[in-house]
Amino acid sequence: MKETGKLSRRNLLQGASAIAAAGALGAANALAADQLPASNLPGSGGKPRALALIGDRYHNQNDIRIALNRVFRELGISIDYTTNYYDLSAGLLKPYQLFVGLRDDMIWPGGYLQTAIPGPSGLPSRSPGEDPGVFPPEKAEYWISEEQGKAVKDFVASGNSFYSYHNNAFVSRSSKNYREVQGGWALSHPPLRPFKVKIVNKNHPITQGVEDFMVTDEQHYLVYEKDPKNILLQSENIDGLTFTPSLRDPDQPDAPSKDVGTGSVSGWAHEYGKGRVVFTAMGHTIDAMWQPEYLKIQKNAVRWLLRMS
Repeated sequence: MKETGKLSRRNLLQGASAIAAAGALGAANALAADQLPASNLPGSGGKPRALALIGDRYHNQNDIRIALNRVFRELGISIDYTTNYYDLSAGLLKPYQLFVGLRDDMIWPGGYLQTAIPGPSGLPSRSPGEDPGVFPPEKAEYWISEEQGKAVKDFVASGNSFYSYHNNAFVSRSSKNYREVQGGWALSHPPLRPFKVKIVNKNHPITQGVEDFMVTDEQHYLVYEKDPKNILLQSENIDGLTFTPSLRDPDQPDAPSKDVGTGSVSGWAHEYGKGRVVFTAMGHTIDAMWQPEYLKIQKNAVRWLLRMS
């Protein structure tokens, strides 16, 4: 009997098969596109492409996407996102000209009970029904391998670029290759608080037209290991608040902690091989990312990294 206006089991199965086939074809086309140089990608017009590795326990990937989308949209540059740190490789980076890092160095394979946001009491909140006696203590591990660090290093050395944001400097603590190309590493940071960002090199293309500014963010304390002339930004707590980091030099983990003062290097730019590297420390909140002077810095940084006029 012929059915009109009704769905039969056969119709549903045939429809599902067609959708599955189309999905497989789409996936195959996407995979093939990833193997092409950027100038040959459909709709790319030969323009540069960026890949951002984002998101971790303390930094929501959606917030990061919103913040970065504004920067790259206003520059007219395509940016793709991934949270799959385990996929970072030379093959993943190959279709791109700019790698952006905005995630830290830690993963928790066994899970964790505490959320990233403190509860109303200021203590870490827990989900209903979680019993700390049932689960083992949370334990962080480093995710990056030296092979992955080398992939980023080789990517830049061959003529591409790397923009490291905020907590991405922590990744240098667990990979010497990553540290070598990034040029520095993170100590730690106090909670969110207001501080001033000073432009210490006003002659660099990245700081052209940028004035000192105030921002409320995590004031990251960092160590830069290359030529000091590459330092562009310095943070300073103008209320006189100092900081004693809990982390130490990764090469001297047993060194005693000490007060590191009210300020720190907060941004740099250098050449590495045939490529370029920029680090800027602000980035915990969208408000900080969209601070007007910082927006100028970010867009100037991308232009400099990609050698845009």
